[in-house]
Amino acid sequence: MVEPVVSIVIPLYNARDVIQETIRSALAQTYRDFEIVVIDDGSTDGSGELVVAFGDQVRYLRQSNGGVAQARNRGIAAARGRYVALLDHDDLWDPEKLARQVAILDAQPTVGMVVTDVAHLDRAGRPMHEIGPASQPQHEFARLFVQGFVPTPSATLIRKAVLESVGGFDEQFNSAGMDDHELWTRIAAATTIVGIPEPLTYHRNREIKPPDIALGHRPLLIERLMTRFGTDPEKRRYLQRERAFYLADRGKHLVKGGQAREGRAALLEGLALGLGEGRSLKAAWRCLSRWCRSW
Repeated sequence: MVEPVVSIVIPLYNARDVIQETIRSALAQTYRDFEIVVIDDGSTDGSGELVVAFGDQVRYLRQSNGGVAQARNRGIAAARGRYVALLDHDDLWDPEKLARQVAILDAQPTVGMVVTDVAHLDRAGRPMHEIGPASQPQHEFARLFVQGFVPTPSATLIRKAVLESVGGFDEQFNSAGMDDHELWTRIAAATTIVGIPEPLTYHRNREIKPPDIALGHRPLLIERLMTRFGTDPEKRRYLQRERAFYLADRGKHLVKGGQAREGRAALLEGLALGLGEGRSLKAAWRCLSRWCRSW
């Protein structure tokens, strides 16, 4: 059997309303040398039946619910192509997306990952805004990732060998949606990343993660980034600022949840680290002021 060049990996969980459109978006690519691998992460809404209906156009694998990072890792392990294109179950692609990215990886062996700009869609599929900056010079990506620029996985095409060498997605971040951010920083440290400054990926804004879940994983992410990039003065400064923002957000969350004393301590620690100007500082100060008045 001739192996495909690209493996499109789609993690699926309860996306009956959008999964068919997502698969059709992949099938509509002008670049044709690909396979589609769908990892059903224990869906209970009949999503899997809709995938199976595509027949031999799709490889369908099902597992008990283990989270999106685990599903992506299983898809990467099952991929037969030398390039892996991640596609979330509710995202869409421009028909030229793969062709543009494959051309870069084929022509530049030292490039390990290609990312496009992204157009965000609301729940009705209407365009909201675009996000980059895929037009940044190659060496800027590590800095951008540290600063918080996180490409949606659907915007990437990555050499499978690179994914294997850096270890894939860290499943510790499964529940917080930070697994992609952490992986991109490892890839940026290991290889060259190139951006295509055009919105060839469409991301639906459908899910909002509870703040306590995201907050709980941010310290671990910051710690990982500090270990990886902390010797660089500029990146260390950004990470210290991010740690301060985290403490401010945590403090606000605790105060609003009735844990005023703990919240005040976090807010004070964040302010001591130096939040600088911006909404987080102002919000933290307002929250701390209100707490002091009511204490």
